Amino acid sequence: MRISWRAIIVVAALALAGCGFHLREQAQLPASLTRLHLAIADPGSLLHRDLPDALERAGAQVEDAAGPGIATLRIPLSTLAPETLSVGATARVREYTMRYRVEIEAVDANGAVVLPRQLIELSRDYTFDETQALGVAAQEDELRKQLQRDMVQAILRRLAALGRPTV
Repeated sequence: MRISWRAIIVVAALALAGCGFHLREQAQLPASLTRLHLAIADPGSLLHRDLPDALERAGAQVEDAAGPGIATLRIPLSTLAPETLSVGATARVREYTMRYRVEIEAVDANGAVVLPRQLIELSRDYTFDETQALGVAAQEDELRKQLQRDMVQAILRRLAALGRPTV
């Protein structure tokens, strides 16, 4: 019996290794974005707090001001808000969707647009239970945190893709 489980584990490990699976690595920014100024239209947004640290972990030096030899990541739009998804028979909202929209644009140190303005949109749905009204605020807060983490990673993946050769 033990031999068969060991054989199954070995075969599964070989199959996994042979299929090309590997863990996602930390995003590596292209050389043109190693010195980067972050221009966020809403300095009170969640991105203003989390994105600079993530960019530094990805190999960028985040500068306080734009200047010669410094690329710019512009974020002119950043909204995170709940929207009504469905209404129940009692005319009360039963489901919401938390929608996070961010527009980004990257310009290299020479002023050339390396990432044209594009919209990244993430959303999560959740239900409202009137009997658990206190839990809804905590659920909404957790969804905001999850969306924030996911948005930072989505932005990093877009920037890291700029440095990869196209096939």
